[in-house]
Amino acid sequence: MKYRSFNSIIISSLFLCTFVVAGSKVAVSTKVKGQVEVRPDRNTNYEYLKTGKILEDKNQIKTGRNGFVAVIFIDDKSTLKIKEDSEVEITGKRTTTKISKNIFMDIGSLRATIGKQQQGEFVIQTPTSVASVKGTDFWLSTDPIRGDILITLDGLVSFTNSITGETVSVSGGSSGISLPSGDLSVAVTNPASIPEDPTDIEEDTGNELRIYFTGPDGEEKSILIRY
Repeated sequence: MKYRSFNSIIISSLFLCTFVVAGSKVAVSTKVKGQVEVRPDRNTNYEYLKTGKILEDKNQIKTGRNGFVAVIFIDDKSTLKIKEDSEVEITGKRTTTKISKNIFMDIGSLRATIGKQQQGEFVIQTPTSVASVKGTDFWLSTDPIRGDILITLDGLVSFTNSITGETVSVSGGSSGISLPSGDLSVAVTNPASIPEDPTDIEEDTGNELRIYFTGPDGEEKSILIRY
């Protein structure tokens, strides 16, 4: 147990050092399955995303039909789990000790587990809605035609329809539905509607994480952490 705790401290320290040294670095991919691609911004080409890739402000992630990626933010260990057929842009703006996160999801589904941030600045935007959160766990699925479904597992989410500006609070055990027509409603969650989280059903066999970064000479380097 002490060995695992010691290595957790090492990982936390590494995240902190990365955060302090490079302001544009905001997150790292901790698990990648199937087809997952990333690009620096909307004006560049996609390339395959590897586990341990350090993600920067405005990076875009796209998952294929069988794709899945888990991402952890380096300031407070908040996580995103992005499912198949999704397109997500990660934007992070630094304050003195925190990263204000704004996630843009054009289509797809993700699970967000958010730490208790000092300023509560964690926002997820879709073409239809805006979800503002602090210290919560929820699923958000979006489709530009069918609209959005937000399922809060724990905590409270402020859910706004971008067409009308109407806002509702969606607490644990409830679901919010936001439509392109402007309709916004809240109902008790049907357990069958909760998406499957791949990390909940697979066996945890990984005791190591390889983190990739670009060195001062422009070459790609990596650090292997065992824990």
